Amino acid sequence: MGTNLLLLGGGGHCRSVLDCLMSLGEYSQIGIVDSNKSASILGVSVVGNDDDLSKLLQNGWTSAFITVGSIGSTVVRRRLYHLIKNLGFQIPIIIDPTAIIANEVKIKEGTFIGKHSIINSGSEIGNCAIINTGVIVEHNCCVGNFSHISPGATICGHVLIGNDTHIGAGTVVRQEIIIGSNTLIGIGSVVIKDIPGYVKAYGNPCKVVE
Repeated sequence: MGTNLLLLGGGGHCRSVLDCLMSLGEYSQIGIVDSNKSASILGVSVVGNDDDLSKLLQNGWTSAFITVGSIGSTVVRRRLYHLIKNLGFQIPIIIDPTAIIANEVKIKEGTFIGKHSIINSGSEIGNCAIINTGVIVEHNCCVGNFSHISPGATICGHVLIGNDTHIGAGTVVRQEIIIGSNTLIGIGSVVIKDIPGYVKAYGNPCKVVE
């Protein structure tokens, strides 16, 4: 018998995670925590809001996973992570069954690996990262805590991506590049030089714009 799992946030990212969970069939019961108590996603109901988390834990909802997405800011995801961590919830890793995870890959708690993603040998993915649909993370890469690699992005070997960074859909990052923390890389960029932290950058070649 599996455990009971709460999903924190009832938006679009929640739908992606739910679809994956339904394929896995690992949890006895799944509920959504959201401010819109009348919502239902893929037949899964909202069982409370953030203020109800302590009570829900006492009532047997022992695992929680953050399904609030992030583009440009991870403040909400970080707040929720610290909240459920301090309350004592178990925080799983959720990997879609279509994803390919090589040997010698390290994935930390709270991370989501989406459909048809590939993570190659020697790579490490931090806490609460999002590796979205069709992403390729090649060998010996490091993706920081709370970073989001958007659909179709290709991260070549030995790339280092800092914490809280967003890599836009379809972006290609050349091997041995370093991208700093709290940086946003725009859609379809081609990153051939290091990008510092706390900036926005996009283009082919990718350049800092602010």
